[in-house]
Amino acid sequence: MNLENFLKEFSNENCACKRVHAFTPSHIMVEKGAIEKIPLLLSEFNSKKPFILSDKNTFEKAGNKLCDILQNNKIAFSHYEFLTGDVEPDEKSVGSAIMHFDNSCDLVIAVGSGVINDIGKIVANTAKLPYFIVGTAPSMDGYASASSSMSMDRLKVSLPSKCADVIIGDIDILKEAPIKMLQAGLGDMLAKYVSIAEWRISNEITGEYYCERIAELIRTALKRCVENAKGLLQRDEEAVKAVFEGLVIGGVAMAFAGVSRPASGIEHYFSHLWDMRGLEFGTKVDLHGIQCAVATNIVAGLYEKLLTITPNKEKALAYANSFNYADWANELKEFLGTGANAMIAMEEKEQKYNTDKHALRLETIIAKWDKICQIIRKEIPSQKEIQNILDTIGLPKTPEEIGIDFNLPITLKATKDIRDKYILSRLFWDLGVIDEIKEYNYAI
Repeated sequence: MNLENFLKEFSNENCACKRVHAFTPSHIMVEKGAIEKIPLLLSEFNSKKPFILSDKNTFEKAGNKLCDILQNNKIAFSHYEFLTGDVEPDEKSVGSAIMHFDNSCDLVIAVGSGVINDIGKIVANTAKLPYFIVGTAPSMDGYASASSSMSMDRLKVSLPSKCADVIIGDIDILKEAPIKMLQAGLGDMLAKYVSIAEWRISNEITGEYYCERIAELIRTALKRCVENAKGLLQRDEEAVKAVFEGLVIGGVAMAFAGVSRPASGIEHYFSHLWDMRGLEFGTKVDLHGIQCAVATNIVAGLYEKLLTITPNKEKALAYANSFNYADWANELKEFLGTGANAMIAMEEKEQKYNTDKHALRLETIIAKWDKICQIIRKEIPSQKEIQNILDTIGLPKTPEEIGIDFNLPITLKATKDIRDKYILSRLFWDLGVIDEIKEYNYAI
């Protein structure tokens, strides 16, 4: 399958959701030796002097090869390399990249994966230039998205940036990524089980926009990743390609939908919270995809718990009426520090705890409870099935395995305040049972 042609055809078809699914990248090349085609692609964009952004590790993996290719083709370029291989996605890193940007350059090429890609998209967006990304690992789904996941004022935020015009996935480079980054890519893909379920549930409860064609696009990509999972540890080219293409599809699907729904749900918010605590308190964090894999395992178990619940209208209304937001805001501040401030400010606009709004949602939840349960059973595998996949490629199952100090009740409750998005924790709150979700054995 030629992924670029497939996605272009998808975007050109009329959709039952009545929206136009615009395809932004000009080229997606996922093949062996793809990096060698960059000079030809530069000429297509009339680029005379690209600006190359990398870190110490990604320069060794692919940046030096790209520089050699450009030199051999007599193409001028400027290059900025972060001197560390562990670049933080924050204001300091973005500022450093922008300060080192060469204004004589007419195109930006980032060489890397998560953080380098996010910073590269911001630089290209700021300079208003075309943007190429040379992926060095199939580790996250941001290659084709038009946003950057950053830490700003100690809060994990998604900033509008620049969607890549060209995505280069050179299999010869990708398959040599550290095993942990290959695992992280599959971990990020596994999160899509939850994201699709929650997108559908929100559509039922809140009337949020939903597109079945986009959801099926994600399901198909996820199925291919899981079917090839065993090959990842052997760096099998088909397995690596399946994960990289799946992650690209995830980014494109978000662009098609205009929201992050197709690719992230509550499991991503567990990861975001761990990152925020890491920034505030110096607690341990891991790769985003690894954290998403662990969180998907936890969330699969939580959805199994949800299926044992019978909605009780009187109980839910009483809980909402007795909820003290001021007390909860103080808990958030204690749990997250300064990162809680933006979440509290967001609630002032959203008013999700408004009792009248809650009563309306509750009526819908009760009326559609059977449908909600059907969605969960269809979209989310059992926790045991998730764990079997994690075992296949040696992914951890619990926060403790990756050194994260985990408190389920407070973390679960905090997820509902990160974004204006209806997710599992909001459903638990609406049902009046969120305080009853205590520790449970998520390492079965």
